[in-house]
Amino acid sequence: MLKIKWTDRIMNDEVFQRAKEERLLLKILKNRHHSWIGHTIRHNEFVVNILEGAIFGKKAVRRPRLQYLKQAARNTGADSYTAMKRKDCNNSRWKAANKSKD
Repeated sequence: MLKIKWTDRIMNDEVFQRAKEERLLLKILKNRHHSWIGHTIRHNEFVVNILEGAIFGKKAVRRPRLQYLKQAARNTGADSYTAMKRKDCNNSRWKAANKSKD
């Protein structure tokens, strides 16, 4: 197809250039992550309580919970989790934030 032998030492970027393709996996993952966060914030109060850390009980020793939410906020272009939550309430702004990342 591209006449690249398996013994040739070629970087992945060069193979993508020769095939005239681009990497889509990260874009697909970010798109799915964005859609899931939006759906969860709008519809599922139980999962939102878990994400926000509003569950009562003894706190386990582990990585802080808000790291996932900070990453989600950064991917949507929001400054904080509350800004992301406000943007999610307006569905057209939420979809526009996802489209601009493509």
